[in-house]
Amino acid sequence: MTTNAGPEFFIAQSKYLVAQNTEERIRCMEEMIRAAPHHKSSENMLAKFKGKLAKLKKEAEREKKVKKGGGHSNAIKKEGDAQVVMLGFANSGKSALLTAVTNAKPKISEYPFTTIRPEIGTLDVGGCKIQLIEIPPLSENEGDREWISIARVSDLVILLVTSLEELMRMSNYLKKQTLLNKRLIVFNKIDALSKAELDKLKAFPSITRISAKTGEGLDAFKEKVFEQLGLIRVHTKEPGKKSTENPVILEKGANIKAMAIKIRKDYPERLLFAKVWGKSAKFPGQSVGLEHKLEDKDVIELHLK
Repeated sequence: MTTNAGPEFFIAQSKYLVAQNTEERIRCMEEMIRAAPHHKSSENMLAKFKGKLAKLKKEAEREKKVKKGGGHSNAIKKEGDAQVVMLGFANSGKSALLTAVTNAKPKISEYPFTTIRPEIGTLDVGGCKIQLIEIPPLSENEGDREWISIARVSDLVILLVTSLEELMRMSNYLKKQTLLNKRLIVFNKIDALSKAELDKLKAFPSITRISAKTGEGLDAFKEKVFEQLGLIRVHTKEPGKKSTENPVILEKGANIKAMAIKIRKDYPERLLFAKVWGKSAKFPGQSVGLEHKLEDKDVIELHLK
């Protein structure tokens, strides 16, 4: 793209491509301008960058006015243990899926573009509370920018499709948008497929197959979402008592120390030892220390000073 550009320019350019909001894009564009070659043959390129920077600054001013005036904003505060965004084209069944697996009640219609703003529900997977966001249908134009920005800050993106052709189209589009989040591909409306079409889908084991209408595959879908998030659920218990109903949610590979800190910051210093029941224990009630790595659904009993 540029001639004689140094590594600083390409670093700034890569940051710009994955910037998550207007302010970040402004900072990255300013870095690109500073790091770009400044000579006669680069004048046109620099003029384009400066024009883009001016547009970004105008956009930032508009956003500030909306915020100051109390206008509508589509920024969504993260709640729960993780945030997952659902993307799809018109009539892919996003609203039906959100209704089927969460407490949300979005408007559902057979007509396209019924959803005109993000809809939010809570997906409960074994005590892990996941914020599931349905984004309005992708239109493959500038109107998607705000929705893509919401997806960029999420922990996982669900691509909801109803055909392999649609999947290819969406994948190519999101590649151009440099949406790099972890993703889960979900094929909806399998109840409407013929046996031959279902057999064809079996050749793609990474695709999760569901029917939001009939409920087929929804339990497996929930577990797949949890798995893709890279989390584990662990329960605590007091000596002689049953384990707690609500789990502590940790990142996969977390140890006793990480769990103790999440409960209370001074617990690691006060820990004498812990007892573990579950997949990570060599035997039920194994005594372990702070560095012991935990597995999903482990039960831990902390013994403190």
